[in-house]
Amino acid sequence: MPVEMKEMRIIIIGAGEVGAELAAKLSREDNDVTVIDKDMAPLERLESLDVLTVPGNGASLQTLEEAGVKTTDLLIAVTQVDEINIMACLLGKNNGAKSTIARIRQSTYGNEYKSLTSDRLGIDITINPEYVAANEIIKVVKSTHASETEVFCKDKVQMLGMRLGQESPVLSQKLKDLNLGNNTLISAIIRDSKLIIPRGDDTLELGDHVYLLTLTGSRFPYERISGKDSLRVHKVMIMGAGKVGRHVARMLGRSRSMEVKLIDSNLEKCKEAADLFPDIMVLHGDGTDLNFLRQEDIESIDAFIALSGNDEVNILSALLAKELGVKKTVVEINRPDYAVLVDTLNIDTAIRPRLLTAGRILKLVRKGLIESVMILGEDQAEVIEITVAENAPVQGKTLQDLKLPSGILVGAILRNDKAIIPRGSDHIAPKDKVVLFCLPELSQYATTLFSE
Repeated sequence: MPVEMKEMRIIIIGAGEVGAELAAKLSREDNDVTVIDKDMAPLERLESLDVLTVPGNGASLQTLEEAGVKTTDLLIAVTQVDEINIMACLLGKNNGAKSTIARIRQSTYGNEYKSLTSDRLGIDITINPEYVAANEIIKVVKSTHASETEVFCKDKVQMLGMRLGQESPVLSQKLKDLNLGNNTLISAIIRDSKLIIPRGDDTLELGDHVYLLTLTGSRFPYERISGKDSLRVHKVMIMGAGKVGRHVARMLGRSRSMEVKLIDSNLEKCKEAADLFPDIMVLHGDGTDLNFLRQEDIESIDAFIALSGNDEVNILSALLAKELGVKKTVVEINRPDYAVLVDTLNIDTAIRPRLLTAGRILKLVRKGLIESVMILGEDQAEVIEITVAENAPVQGKTLQDLKLPSGILVGAILRNDKAIIPRGSDHIAPKDKVVLFCLPELSQYATTLFSE
């Protein structure tokens, strides 16, 4: 089925974790991508990608012109410095860039600039990665033992991720023998850092990270698949009073049923947090100190959230908390090379801010009929919610007639406000909202099949 791909000219300013992730994904989708960074080292790490690199200051008009800003469709500024991102967008918009996206980390900027128009500031959309990460953490903490959770199709479809341990009663069973009913589907499996879009004859194995789709409100067979009792979180300990930790503390502190402790080894951060959150217990201490954790009754904690800003400290403290009896552990991980390690450890959820931010930006880049983009694992798969176009190549056809590649799965369909988990005989109609699971290299192809 021939599908035309639409190329965009994109400038990315900042070759750090988020910028590199975007460069890899957007160049893979046949876009014309240029990356600017003032340091050569991060640019050199992009040599294997089909992108143009420009050393220089992204907030300099000379550098932007060298990168081709006059004919750019989209400028994405994701450096670590808000002011550079703001200035780059302003210069870019005034010199030819059709659209701009800025990563804004200071919450004060985000609030101030919401009231300013694009014409005055030059920024079409702002994204705060710390706030995005905090929102994801809140969803995970408030779920059962799920490692990820997301809703689609006007909240009528829910996705849950979980890792299968020794206690799971479904190990070695074929999916077709599980009899999960018509409202639940195992839509993806990550095994040994590789994604499987499963079929009925596939089996579940120890250590599999499985993703299930179910209709919201349906009885979800969590205990039957995981072998664990459902968890309700009432006591939370947050390690790290930085930006993400404060966002999480503020969000959790609003719940009267939640008892929150915020700890940090930096005394000044503790004093600042204590002033900000008078109703939350703020403690000066080390999350890797066994005696300190026991003194703070770690055994009674339902969820431990490690947000120190240091991946090694986050991992170590989470493992220690788990060993001491904490039921659910959540860690923030920024380095991609730790992904394989984390997947082998007794850690329930790894939050990857760069992938969360990249997912939000990808939705904006692809725009059109796309409702959301979620990146699974360490970029092993994408979950895309898209509205089917009137003249989409797939409209009017049943799923079995589409003969989609093995790396693409239609997980859910919303039609006339009614959601279904589809089977092969179900068809695709214009204006349907469809949830797609796909391999990253097939995401652009899959998107175009369901759009114009």
